[in-house]
Formats: sequence, C-alpha cells, structure tokens
Amino acid sequence: MEYAADAAGLYTPANRYNSLDDINTGIIATLTGVGAGAVRAAHKADLADWARAQQLRDHPDLAVLDADLDRIRHRS
Repeated sequence: MEYAADAAGLYTPANRYNSLDDINTGIIATLTGVGAGAVRAAHKADLADWARAQQLRDHPDLAVLDADLDRIRHRS
C-alpha cells in the first residue's frame, strides 16, 4: 500500500483513547511492513509525546520551560 503510514495514522486517535489491541497491532504491522513489537514501541512513544503535548496545552507556561530544555538537550 503506497500510503501505509497515512492509513496507519488513522488508527492513532482510537488507539490513544482505547489502547492498542492485538487486532489493530496486526493491521498496522501489515500496513507498514514492520513487526508487532515495532508497532507497540511506536504506540508507546506516541502516547508519551501526546501526554507531553497535552500537558503543555493545559499549562502554556510550561512551553517556555520545554523550549529551554530542548535547547539544552540539543546543545549537549
């Protein structure tokens, strides 16, 4: 499938709220041509990024701190 990543991305909102079940893991793995472990790792990373984005949205004052920490991380 030429647009496998886009198709797999359609599952993201549901998986964030309802968790990633074995059926969706298998579908996404098939669409993207990777193993189930890679799908689960990507899902876990997405949840961490999403949680951080939600925290920054709920507390805009943390955005300045986040930008500063990113600057420090990239400097090292």
